[in-house]
Parts: sequence; structure tokens; C-alpha cells
Amino acid sequence: MRLATAHLFIDYQNLHLSAHECFARDMPIHHALIHPGLFADAVQRVRNELVHTPVTIEKVHVYRGQPSSEREVQAAARNKAQRAAWEKDRRVKVYSRSLRYPRDWPDTPSREKGVDVMLAVTLMRASIEKWADVLILGSRDTDLLPALEAARDIDHSIVEVAGWRPKSRLQIPGVRLWSTGLDVDDYEASRDRRQY
Repeated sequence: MRLATAHLFIDYQNLHLSAHECFARDMPIHHALIHPGLFADAVQRVRNELVHTPVTIEKVHVYRGQPSSEREVQAAARNKAQRAAWEKDRRVKVYSRSLRYPRDWPDTPSREKGVDVMLAVTLMRASIEKWADVLILGSRDTDLLPALEAARDIDHSIVEVAGWRPKSRLQIPGVRLWSTGLDVDDYEASRDRRQY
């Protein structure tokens, strides 16, 4: 019997910050990194233990901001090293957009701009083009709900969410949407412990 296929779409900053908030407040935020491939393994394992139709996560699409190599030399180097390490897992592909720097930076921090839109557009494209049997969003960002709703409405694509329990509960109003909730043990199994 063929396992259903799945693609996982990760809103990296959201997933990383929510993991830190849920499980790692006592450590510096840059020590609470999530390895996208390990996170996909945890989502697949937990989901398949609970759902009668198991999946194989074939692709992991990661969306994040890219610091400027002129303004934040060390942060940019770490970001590039993380990308290189994560993409050694053949399933993982990292998509990035340059961070936006306000005029009064560094007093005001840089911000991601366009990352959520890039993720939403790709999720819609995956639904239209039938990239996989199941599309899973790793985020708790409610700004992405319209993309989930639209992807689901396209030929009734199967869309799901995944994130840290109990915080991540994205729901489409009036729709039963499967949510794979990961606990502290899953977080520990998903951590990227490498020093960048």
C-alpha cells in the first residue's frame, strides 16, 4: 500500500519563537533553533500515530528572513551556515527574503517583510498543482489562515497544521482542520544543537 505524500511548509521565525516561548524560556533564543528536517520527522511520527491515513513528508519548504551581510555580518553568516546545514537533508529547501532595516536601526530591530506572502503564494501553488496528497503548515500565525482556507477550497485539497502544544491551534472557522500538536519531547528531538 502506497503511503500518502505530504509537503510541510514552515514559517521558520514563527515556529522558532513559539518553541522558545513554550519550552526554552530559560535559554538564549539562538540556542532554541529548530532543524526543519528533524521537525518534519517529529510531525510525521506524531501525526501517523494519530491519523488513520499515514503520510510520508517528501518535501520541507522553509521560509525565513535573511540578515544583511553588510549590517549584521555574524547573523548573516549564521543564517547562511544554517541554510547549508539544513539543506543537506534532501527534503529541505530554504526560501529567504532580505530583512527590512528601518532608518533608526539598530535602535529599532530589523523585520521580516514578504516572508508570509511568499509562503502563502507557494502553499496556494502547491494546492493548485497538486504537489502532494496533504499540505501541512508549520506555524501558528493567523495571517496565514486565508492561504490555508483558499488551499483547502481548491478542489478540496487536504490541508493540516502542525506546531507546539498547547500554543499552536490554527483553525479555519467552521471547518475541522487536523492539527498535529508536538510536546516538549518532540521539541527536544527537533532542536538544531549545532553551534553556528
